[in-house]
Amino acid sequence: MDGDFQTNYLAAEQAYGDGDFQEARTIVQDLLNQLDPLPDDGPEREAMLAWQAFVALLAGNIHLYGLDQPQLAKGYYELVLASNPQETLQELAEQGLERTREYQSLESEPVQASAPP
Repeated sequence: MDGDFQTNYLAAEQAYGDGDFQEARTIVQDLLNQLDPLPDDGPEREAMLAWQAFVALLAGNIHLYGLDQPQLAKGYYELVLASNPQETLQELAEQGLERTREYQSLESEPVQASAPP
């Protein structure tokens, strides 16, 4: 993780807010790559897990709300939860997961054909 990590995260948030979802996706993927592998233990691991939760939440939102890819978003929300996030991030990830389930149930429902007059 380099010194520009926070600056790049803010750039990803800005791109997401501007509707440039491909750019935001590229930045968050690079950030997640910088966080891999995580240290085995210690304060550096805790800091990297916290960043992982923030970045994965943004990635989930990019894929769910920006790119309409709920299946990919689901994996990022699960990564947030696996990062032992603070309560607010956990709640947001759980909301994102619920939203992906709603998308999946809408996609799997059969389309009702109307009866002929």
